Amino acid sequence: MPPVEETKRTRWFNPQLVQLKVTLFLVFGATSALTPYLTIHMQSIGLTVEEVASVYLTLLFTSCLSPPLTGFLIDRFGRYKPVLLSSIVLNALSHHLIHFIPARSVTETHRYRSVQVARDAASLLIEGAICPSNFNLNISCSSNSSSVYPAYLSTGGTSCGNYSIPECALADLTSGTLSVREQLPAGSEYDGTFWTYLAVRFVAASMLASTLTITDPIALDMVEQHGGDFGREKLYSSVGMAIFTPLTGLMIDACSSGSGPTETVYTPAFYTYDLLLLGSLVSVSLMPIGRKTPSESVMSDTGRILRLPPVLAFLVFLFLLGNFWGFIESYLFVIMKAMGSPNYLLGLTYTVGTVASIPMMYLLERITRRVGHVNLLVTAFFAHALRILGYSWISNPFWCFPIELNEAISCYFMWVVATTYCAVLAPNNLVATLIGIAGMVHFCLGKGVGSFAGGFLIARVGLRLAFRYVGYTAVCCGVLYKLVHVVWLHRYDGCGTADSSGAPERAVQEMVKRRASIVPKVDQFGSAVSFTGLARPKLGTTDEQAPLEKG
Repeated sequence: MPPVEETKRTRWFNPQLVQLKVTLFLVFGATSALTPYLTIHMQSIGLTVEEVASVYLTLLFTSCLSPPLTGFLIDRFGRYKPVLLSSIVLNALSHHLIHFIPARSVTETHRYRSVQVARDAASLLIEGAICPSNFNLNISCSSNSSSVYPAYLSTGGTSCGNYSIPECALADLTSGTLSVREQLPAGSEYDGTFWTYLAVRFVAASMLASTLTITDPIALDMVEQHGGDFGREKLYSSVGMAIFTPLTGLMIDACSSGSGPTETVYTPAFYTYDLLLLGSLVSVSLMPIGRKTPSESVMSDTGRILRLPPVLAFLVFLFLLGNFWGFIESYLFVIMKAMGSPNYLLGLTYTVGTVASIPMMYLLERITRRVGHVNLLVTAFFAHALRILGYSWISNPFWCFPIELNEAISCYFMWVVATTYCAVLAPNNLVATLIGIAGMVHFCLGKGVGSFAGGFLIARVGLRLAFRYVGYTAVCCGVLYKLVHVVWLHRYDGCGTADSSGAPERAVQEMVKRRASIVPKVDQFGSAVSFTGLARPKLGTTDEQAPLEKG
């Protein structure tokens, strides 16, 4: 007769994990329904590109404390459900308040640039050094049919996206002018609108980071307790993101169709967010979340983990990955809007990446064992580079579909690899803390720096050149991580060294030997790794781990 644990892991349906699947689906579906649209929502209420960058810079220093603090509370007290329920409620309330921030009053100015048909008769050439933001041809005729032309700056050849030209104006286009309408703040920048938005967004970003941080250690613990596969459970978060991002885009387009030509209504995104998080509250209340053994020395044990070279390198390059992810997530919709993309297409960019990640989640355990965590994280750098550079090369937004296939590797696949790597690097009673630190480094510090630097880079060199520079930087960082591993970190793959106190650092040797399965393998005594040295046997392999209790 097979063991009970083996039966748990092999059966195709596990009723204990149903609520986990529902929770991941709703929480990540809610996140993808609103957060991708927050950058263009900021612009819609009148914030400039530099103000948007300043918001992300501030969030870098404020919301970054939430993930490690959340992980610390879980590891210290061993309770998941109260922390998660509280963060979901505050998450929904604070994000909904963003919807009620009044838009900044604006004035309109016009300037004129000459535009002509290029020699190939298939594109337009625009005079100037920067692509116009809002544009209309200075024509008096109207036509039911139009033609779409890619446009480029006459000096430098930078692509400015696609312009729709009425056919009645084609004959006069060579001598026409392009009337550019730019919305400028009526008052000064960094006024009351900016500070109000920043205060509300600070709370919202902190609660969102806390909510997302808790889901990973909960999933890891429930998978270990009830059996299952971590990658396949995380699959339901990808499904939620694939469904609700384009659905929200369609609803935004439908609600905006009766408004002015330049007005976009983002109400559906906020209410969809609220409803999904309300459903997740019910799901979490019914979920059999286990209680874990509290750790009495979280801070000192965490300090020992962070001094290990593989952990340090992992966090540094995870920070760099967060830079590139923050840049593309913050300004992807901006560059697609500049190409003339409809809102439903913005949402479909998320669907492509999440759907592509589904088969990869099923193969993740085999791939990780065969390739290794470091090589997969290096691959994520190159996937980010292809994604970012791709948008700097295209002029038709519908080419986003092949480009977004890279998101499956650079985002979804990468974070599951990073999460399971945390379960390999840390003992069981510190996994939540290390995941929290990794979440802070990637989603807060990394994303904040990437969004801030990207905004100022775009303001200086323009959208397309900024995307190109960031893409080439991602290639260099991927090559650097591989070189660091080949030249330095590979020595920890074979044997341990001595730490500063002279005790054998068996943790380094042991953590590499533990194969990176989707379900972190532990023995009956709990963690297979001790990071606390010889004087603290309680985190080693001699004390039995207390079983998880339903609570």
